[in-house]
Amino acid sequence: MKAKHAMFILLPALLSAPAYADFFAVKVQLDSWQASADGSFGQTGASSPFDFRSKNQLSLGMALEHPIPLLPNLAVRYQNLKHSGRAELAQTYALGGQSFAVGSQLNSTLDVSHLDAILYYELLDNSLFELDFGAMVKRVHGDAKAHNQAGLSGEQSIKGSIPMLYTAARLTLPGTGWQLFAEANGVTSGRHQVRDISAGLAFQLVDMMLMDAGVRLGYRSSKVELDNMQGVSTNMDYSGVFVGFAVNF
Repeated sequence: MKAKHAMFILLPALLSAPAYADFFAVKVQLDSWQASADGSFGQTGASSPFDFRSKNQLSLGMALEHPIPLLPNLAVRYQNLKHSGRAELAQTYALGGQSFAVGSQLNSTLDVSHLDAILYYELLDNSLFELDFGAMVKRVHGDAKAHNQAGLSGEQSIKGSIPMLYTAARLTLPGTGWQLFAEANGVTSGRHQVRDISAGLAFQLVDMMLMDAGVRLGYRSSKVELDNMQGVSTNMDYSGVFVGFAVNF
C-alpha cells in the first residue's frame, strides 16, 4: 500500500508484530478463469462422474482495509462456477428424487457458484512483502440438474455455508513493476472438504498517488467435495489459467 514511509523506518518491528494500514484503502479485482472441471455429483448415495466442458468463469472481489488496530479488514468475492457435462451411466443415478437407469445418456449442469466473506489481518505490510491471514465463510448458492433423452429430469438446489481459513502473500520485485502473489484457503475437517489455491504474477500498469492498477496472470486449482449439502454430494476438481485486473484506491 502507499504512504508507508514511517513503517519502513520501523522494519524490525514489522517482522515481529501485526501491520496496520495508515489509511483507508479500497481494492477491486476482476478475474477471468478458464476452468476445466473433473469429477462427479448427484443425490447423496447415487452420484456419477460426468465429462464436463471447460468454461470461462468470472470472479469479482472487493476489499476494504483500514488503520483501526485489532479490527480485521474485510473482503468479499463472488465466484461464478457453473459447468455442463454428459455421461453414459454405468450405474443407477439419482438427482432430486428422480432415478435414471444404467445405460442412460444423461446431460447435466452443476452450479456451485459462491460468495466469500473474508475477515483478515495484515501480519506484514511493507514495500517488499505483504502477508495476510484470517478466516472466511464460503456461501454456496447453486443447483444441480440432469435430464435424459426420454424426458426424465431431476433438479436440486445446493445452498450452504462453509467456514474456512484464509491466507495471502505478495512479494514485490524491486524496480521492476512485477509482483509474485499466492492465495490459499480451505477446510479439511467436518463433512465438507474444500480448498482453493492460486499463484501467479502481477504487473503494475499505473502508479499514482491516489490509485494504482495492474494486470494479473496465474494458475488456480480448486476442490469442492460436498457431503450431503441439501441432499447433493459432489467430488469436483477445478483447475486452469486465469487473467485479471486489479485497482487499488
